[in-house]
Amino acid sequence: MSTLFFIFDAVKTNWVYKVVKYLKKVYFRNDKRVAAYLICVAIATGFWFLNALSKTYTVNVIAPVTYVNFPDNKTLSSRPPEQFDLKIKAHGFTILRHRLSFLFMPLEFNVNDMTSNRMKESRKSSFAFPSRQFLTELSYLLSNDMEILSMNPDTLFFKFDQMGQKRVKVKPNLKVNLKKQYQISGDTKSIPDSVNVFGPQSAIDTIKFAYTEVLRFNDADQPVQTTAKFSPMKEIYFEPQQVELSFPVEEYTEAQQLVPVLLTGQPAEAKVKLFPPKVKVTFQVSLSRFSEIKSEDFKLTVSYSDIQEGKQRLKITAESIPAYLYSLKISPEELEYLIEN
Repeated sequence: MSTLFFIFDAVKTNWVYKVVKYLKKVYFRNDKRVAAYLICVAIATGFWFLNALSKTYTVNVIAPVTYVNFPDNKTLSSRPPEQFDLKIKAHGFTILRHRLSFLFMPLEFNVNDMTSNRMKESRKSSFAFPSRQFLTELSYLLSNDMEILSMNPDTLFFKFDQMGQKRVKVKPNLKVNLKKQYQISGDTKSIPDSVNVFGPQSAIDTIKFAYTEVLRFNDADQPVQTTAKFSPMKEIYFEPQQVELSFPVEEYTEAQQLVPVLLTGQPAEAKVKLFPPKVKVTFQVSLSRFSEIKSEDFKLTVSYSDIQEGKQRLKITAESIPAYLYSLKISPEELEYLIEN
């Protein structure tokens, strides 16, 4: 075993190459016998190397591992070890080959096959398997010429979380840049408006909405219809996997209405006049709804309590306006008043 380690270190440090380079620089021009001698040394070293690799050794190797084929009715809640410390017995050639292969290809651990589907058929959430029961299968998986004597960790633990599901509302995630004089003229619709969410119960309990991936629209001037997938979440699955989204986009124009202002909280015996009794409301409205807008669609108020507090001007409050209007402005924003005796 010590001989094999010496060979590995010699190859790793490449000391032979450094010595030959130095001797070539210093001596080759003066004495060709040095070159012949070094060639003989290299050939002898090669035979010695091959002879050493043909012997059987017992060594420890570290094998990175990936896990495949988990039970489809469970979800993993803790990570199993990412590498195995294996004590193996094999020829030097076999050991060298697997040392090199582990640098590029990890050992694949087939969970269901190795555990004979016992975890899939059980209702338990935690499992522990002695490593010794996997040694024979892992030996065959690596090489018929290799024997695995022991493995660390000596026990493999698999902890799963209970699978759960629930139905949640879809929340579109849209970034819309509209063309000038255009606005979104209605609500964004999702078909379907709710989806089923599957995953670990502990994660499912924290989910309130199914958020779509971010969709961006630049210079939008037409109604939009598109499909959207959901923003990915670890170990969470959506059914269906995507939804259809749509929202209306229309050209807007400016419009005005003269709207009366109401005094709220006024006692029956009190007589108050507002100046002016009507105010101008300016807003943006879609062309398709321009003719629908009437002054009755607005409710503007001032409060009698402001008069009781001695305020000289009354602030106007827009209690209700049509939902499809934009850029609402009220002029003037405050009113004067006169109390009649």
